[in-house]
Amino acid sequence: MTRIFTILLVFQAFLAVSWSQDEPKNPKAVELFIEAKTFELKDNYLAAIEKYNQALKLEKAAGIYFALARLYSNVTQHQKSLEYGLEAVKLNPENADYKEHVSDTYIILGDYNNALKYMQDIYKKRPDDINLIYNIGRMYEALKMPSEALKYYENITENYQYDETVLLRMADIYESFNDYANTAAVVEKLLVLNPTDINLKYSAAAMYVKIPDYDRAISIYEEILGTNPNNRDVQTEVIKLYFRQHRNTEAFEKYSKLINKDSIDFITKMDVAIAFMQAAAEDKEAMGVSKNILQNLQSAYPGEWMPEFYLIYIDAKENPQAAEEKFTSLLARNDTSAELYVQVGFYYYENNNFKSAINIFSKGSEKFPDDFRLHYLTGNSYYRIGDNRSALPYLQEAMKLSPNDLNTLSTLGLVYDDLKMNRECAELYEHAFKYYPDNIQLLNNYAYHLSEIGEKLQEAKEMSKKTIEKEPDNASYLDTYGWILFKLKDYKNAAVYIEKAVKISKNETLLDHLGDVYEAQGEIIKALKAWNEALQLNPENDTIRQKVNKYK
Repeated sequence: MTRIFTILLVFQAFLAVSWSQDEPKNPKAVELFIEAKTFELKDNYLAAIEKYNQALKLEKAAGIYFALARLYSNVTQHQKSLEYGLEAVKLNPENADYKEHVSDTYIILGDYNNALKYMQDIYKKRPDDINLIYNIGRMYEALKMPSEALKYYENITENYQYDETVLLRMADIYESFNDYANTAAVVEKLLVLNPTDINLKYSAAAMYVKIPDYDRAISIYEEILGTNPNNRDVQTEVIKLYFRQHRNTEAFEKYSKLINKDSIDFITKMDVAIAFMQAAAEDKEAMGVSKNILQNLQSAYPGEWMPEFYLIYIDAKENPQAAEEKFTSLLARNDTSAELYVQVGFYYYENNNFKSAINIFSKGSEKFPDDFRLHYLTGNSYYRIGDNRSALPYLQEAMKLSPNDLNTLSTLGLVYDDLKMNRECAELYEHAFKYYPDNIQLLNNYAYHLSEIGEKLQEAKEMSKKTIEKEPDNASYLDTYGWILFKLKDYKNAAVYIEKAVKISKNETLLDHLGDVYEAQGEIIKALKAWNEALQLNPENDTIRQKVNKYK
């Protein structure tokens, strides 16, 4: 197959072509011309240029101008090369070689419009020059005129040959126009040239999905599976397409083979629906597939609450008021499922509607007193709204039911700290470290608690040091370490760590601490600046305001 080459941006050192009609006729000029060519053949370009210029003074011949144009190009004096090339064209406008040189030089100089003008002029005389046709297309692309480029690429493809380089350019342009049908047609032509290219098959199938032409996409995927039947990615794509075509029975049959099951139970089918729902962030059509599966499961399994719950969940973004009513109805009809209370409550929780979340979680914890999740989630929701007194009994109950649950231990520790229950707080962390001795969140929280009550500061320092060794750019952990140093009266180093924390993340607590450190060092102006920044973040903080007022 004839190959098409990209536009040449460097030139041959010497073209073995004779332009007898353009060579000088003056005997002395001819002598200088021959001397120049001799130097040129020896790659002595500067000497050749000098001799050609001497000949040019004797006779303005097109051949001399062109020889100089090429040499100036070789020594990267492209503007001069262009000037001499244009003179050669002026003297002999029929010479295509002169025009090609001028066109190429315009490309080097970034003047694509003029380069294209000369290419078009040559094209009139050489309409069957495939390389030239391709290069004109590339010029139109460089000029941000892809539709014009396509005309020349299509000319090559339709009238001459399938060429991989040309077809790839066409595919890129069509896809940039979101013209998936033509993109797919071009990729099919590429497959004629490379019938076993797996990546081209993937591309073709992907285009047919976008058209959409699911049958053709499945056909291509099945071809791939014919040579690689265990390709799980392709199997998954085929399953998705069956679902999109509402061919659910076939889709589940293929899915069962994929996971080596003879049949698919309800929970596995639900997992498929949820997987599509989660994939919708990247693939919008996946949400439609998920709804289709859920609707079918709701009909096939009328006694199960999960399909209805997720259908309500999907629609809740567009109509949250209707979702609340539907969730209430669903709970009333399925109040024997602890999982349903968890899921409905969590819907409100993730939307920061903590009061509604508490309502659902607390009712669930009454109905299912042995389910630690409902106790924890109720307590955690109270903690999120700052009602630690109400959070306390739920978190304590959750800990009784699941003594080593990290989330429960972490949240309960914060609640004990806030409620000044120091003995209980110490006992909790002592218990927690039996299960999680190196958990940096627990280490940080307990170290900060000790710094606040001014106890076991050396022990707190060692715990806090572990956290910044593991996460040296965590502002909270840096602040804790700095605050412990402050309590140990190591003000200089305290400032270093808290300043670093503030650079990473400013909040009123960090700025308040920084102000306290500066004050301890006697740098009152810097302290006032830090406290005032904290007040800008929270003007209602009376404790910090009193510190500022102290120096008025």
